[in-house]
Amino acid sequence: MLKVLDLFKPEQPVIEVEHICTQLGYTSASAYRYLRELLDAGLLVRLPRGYALGPRVIELDRQMTEFDPLLAASRQPVAELATLTGLSVLISELYGATVINVLHQPGADPDLLNFGRGRPMDLFRSATARVILAYLLPRQLRRIYDNAPQEGSARQLGQDWRSFSKAMLTIRKDGFCVSEGELDPGKSGIAAPIFDEKHRVLGSITLVGPAARFEAFRRDYLAGLVTAAAQGITLRISETSESRLDP
Repeated sequence: MLKVLDLFKPEQPVIEVEHICTQLGYTSASAYRYLRELLDAGLLVRLPRGYALGPRVIELDRQMTEFDPLLAASRQPVAELATLTGLSVLISELYGATVINVLHQPGADPDLLNFGRGRPMDLFRSATARVILAYLLPRQLRRIYDNAPQEGSARQLGQDWRSFSKAMLTIRKDGFCVSEGELDPGKSGIAAPIFDEKHRVLGSITLVGPAARFEAFRRDYLAGLVTAAAQGITLRISETSESRLDP
């Protein structure tokens, strides 16, 4: 049923039953049953031309924005980094086989980012995603690499598993990742991983901005800022989790 929600795209804000059946291979009876349940839950609304996302999505977005542990732990360091550097700051989270930005604090650069809040990105492109990818379990990494298109961005990091895993190990040793112009032409980024209370990679924090502003700082200085912020967020998440477990 929830796969129906995956059909909504910027170019497809309204869907019809025929679209659901064609794209997902469902019978009309199944499609109507799923639509009815999604309507009852407030996740969809019925329109004259079909079905659109419903008000429950906004309610859930508000809940996440105000109370999500990752966002709550990130707001202060994100604001401080943006003020200190003039660069934009992103908090991004692992979501299935992709990474999505969940918080965007603009810097001094007025230009919008191509990949701002709410837009998913390729796991293999950008420092934001790769620094998360590098800290996945080896079996997860191998499965993701093997399932990636042969001519896709994964092969740019390594033409075989050995070279790819070596590239991931380098990121882990550095503790951060840098990219230049991969998602936004003329912009550079540096990212560090954020972990949950069990030290599983949860997401990343990224400093990103115009190459000229980025290069005005020493790279080791920016690396120190972003890794310290990531460690602080990780610590806050861990402390929040422990406080909830205490009687």
